[in-house]
Amino acid sequence: MTIQLVCWDVHGTLIAPHNDEVRDDVDSEPLRLRDGALECLAYLRSKDITQVTCSDSDLGNLKRDLKKVGIETGFFNDLFQMPPHQPKDFTYIKEEYGKEFGDILVIGDNYGIDLKLAAQQGCRTLHVPESSGRIKLEGLMRIIE
Repeated sequence: MTIQLVCWDVHGTLIAPHNDEVRDDVDSEPLRLRDGALECLAYLRSKDITQVTCSDSDLGNLKRDLKKVGIETGFFNDLFQMPPHQPKDFTYIKEEYGKEFGDILVIGDNYGIDLKLAAQQGCRTLHVPESSGRIKLEGLMRIIE
């Protein structure tokens, strides 16, 4: 199995976990990029692997928050808005890109919402729990290579 598509959760995964609540108010706490996130995004780009977001945030807020932490939306081929507070179903993304579930890697911080259904569908998953503090490039490389 070769990973051809990576689906990133954003709040709690790319953006540090203390910012994982979806809020519409203005800057109650400064947003911070999770350690290792930019390095992982750049690595996947260097491998020509398609990257998309799979966030349950409003797309306007998502774009704003990514910009605030210094992530250009150009890293992503698409920004997908998933239904809030529900397990994420990757069928639409799979069909949109003409991939098999086994070609997809889903990266998220919340196992029940971000990863459980993905794993059941046959996607590869990478859990980045709050307690880890960073996204480890070495772990990502082991899955990709």
